[in-house]
Amino acid sequence: MIHALFSELRTIYETTPGNPHTFRLTIKMKDMVREAVLQQAVRLTMERYPYFRVRLAVHGGEFTFEDNDMPVPVLHRDEPVLLASEETAGHLLVYCWWKNKIHIDCYHALTDGGGIYPMLKTFLYYYCSLYYGRQLANDNIRLAEDPVDPLEWADPAREKIETPGILHIPKWRSPAFQLRDSKVVRLQEKCIVFNIRIPEDEFMSFNLSNDGSPSSILALLLARAIDQVHPDKELPTVIAVCVNQRPMLRAPLAHQSLVGDARLVYDERIKKLPFSMQETCFRGRVSLQTDADPVLEDIKQYQQLMSDLKGLTMAERHARCVADMDNLTACLTATVSYTGKGVFGDAEYYVQEFHALPSTALPSSATPLTLELSAVNGSFYVNFLQYFEEQDILDAFIGQLREGGINYDVLYQETARYPGMPDLFSGDFE
Repeated sequence: MIHALFSELRTIYETTPGNPHTFRLTIKMKDMVREAVLQQAVRLTMERYPYFRVRLAVHGGEFTFEDNDMPVPVLHRDEPVLLASEETAGHLLVYCWWKNKIHIDCYHALTDGGGIYPMLKTFLYYYCSLYYGRQLANDNIRLAEDPVDPLEWADPAREKIETPGILHIPKWRSPAFQLRDSKVVRLQEKCIVFNIRIPEDEFMSFNLSNDGSPSSILALLLARAIDQVHPDKELPTVIAVCVNQRPMLRAPLAHQSLVGDARLVYDERIKKLPFSMQETCFRGRVSLQTDADPVLEDIKQYQQLMSDLKGLTMAERHARCVADMDNLTACLTATVSYTGKGVFGDAEYYVQEFHALPSTALPSSATPLTLELSAVNGSFYVNFLQYFEEQDILDAFIGQLREGGINYDVLYQETARYPGMPDLFSGDFE
């Protein structure tokens, strides 16, 4: 069956081999992976999620998804895969495993963190039930035999949008400080990731005492760190915080990638305030920018973009969307993403760590500094991804944690590895 696309298209048109718009979820289990159990858990899980068993195709000059009857691959490897390729049987979501780690490699046009979390809960339920030979509680977990709600398939961004018209919140679209203009860091193609673990109770206590939320607090700590390293910059630091658009679209079951952003400007007015008031400003700006009016206005602009692209060739659409992405990136300094705490039920007991690693956190941006936050089993994990070698901003960020009395551990440093995508516009893909 062929599935027409809408929400997915901008991400597809922006995709390049160098900016593949993919992400990798890593679940580090307490015990070594057993391949036979993993394969059985994947089979049961994917029975429940037919919209994730697809391949990318071109029909009538348009990108589509089509059903993929090949089994979702389970590969014994630590290296990420090339999605939509022969090694993945064309799939856009695959499982890999190595020692006690389970990786899920995924294309961002297929889904996002909010869309994949239900599948992750299903998978961990089956894997841990089978592995440990006990029946875990399955409350609020979708099972293989459960019917698929039509609202899981429906794309809410296709619908006619009527904004309430109560709030008009202009989104920041002016130039922001760019790390490529920095005299301290030198950009490179290789991405380095530092993984930082923070105790959940300490971080949440710090949030509450400063009227904050995990994503807005993290954005403020990062903005202050950048400002400390670059005190003489002429343009403001602007942090994009990724926003789940489902609540405003009243589409909690939608599986599509529905990510917007709130843009937090760390300007001279905010710098003069005490930390807690700075955070009140940041959190307030997130609340205003995630109200129904601005989010639905973003969706209307996306609908207009899709209308504008009609009649253009595939190459022209690609060029237009890549140029739009470059324009957006010029308005941002860095990105913070937090899908929410991983609530995996009884299976959480068997999970040691949980990490999210995006090629780009915001599907329509390619900023050279991204903080991806995840949480499980009493710990927050911050993946500090940077496209430069120098550690000045990282050191300043850690200094901000110390100043706030927040304990931390830097678990590891490595070259970021995320899934790839083929060149969709070379002419070979079709």
